[in-house]
Amino acid sequence: MADTYKQTYILKIKLGFADGDTRTINLDNPKSNLQASQVHELSQFIKTNNLLIGDKYGADSAGILYADIVESMKTTLDI
Repeated sequence: MADTYKQTYILKIKLGFADGDTRTINLDNPKSNLQASQVHELSQFIKTNNLLIGDKYGADSAGILYADIVESMKTTLDI
C-alpha cells in the first residue's frame, strides 16, 4: 500500500461579543474564492441582527473579529 495524502481547508471565524468574550467557529471546505468583502458583509449582518449572543451573559454580538482559511496536509505513511 502506498502513502496517502489528504489536503484540507478550514475557515476559522473568530467572533467577538460586547462583554469581551470570544468564540471561534471552524467550517470545513469553505469556498475557494471567498472575498474579504463577503466576510465583512457577514460580520455586519451578524452584528446588526444580533444573530449570535454570548454564552456567559447573553451579550450582544460585536461581529467577526477575524477570519482565516487554514490549509493543512495529512500524510499517512505506509510502513
